[in-house]
Amino acid sequence: MTNDPTSPTKAEIDDVAQWAEAGYLDPNFAGGKALPAAAAAAAGSAILETAHVDIDAIERVVGGRPRLDPAAPRGSRSPRVNVAIPETMDEVLKGKAKARGVRTSVLVREALARYLDAS
Repeated sequence: MTNDPTSPTKAEIDDVAQWAEAGYLDPNFAGGKALPAAAAAAAGSAILETAHVDIDAIERVVGGRPRLDPAAPRGSRSPRVNVAIPETMDEVLKGKAKARGVRTSVLVREALARYLDAS
């Protein structure tokens, strides 16, 4: 344990462990199957909304990655594109991202958008 006041105490951890072991926390609530990401997020949101929790307030405090498409439903994942690039291109990309104070994915999205707009 640390002296961090936000860290749970041993008693709190024991309480949660007892709660889970008593069956109140059932990881198989979906019939023994894991929920896909969007369904899991929707189920979690439904639980929080039922408890009258302000989900937007939690997202503002916790942070996390903002949705790229503000119209996308909560819990949805943005499409991904993976590409292999030469080491030298990776070094230049990282250098430019660092100089601008952004992630490399921001630069890649900007470059792709410019290319698609031009074609």
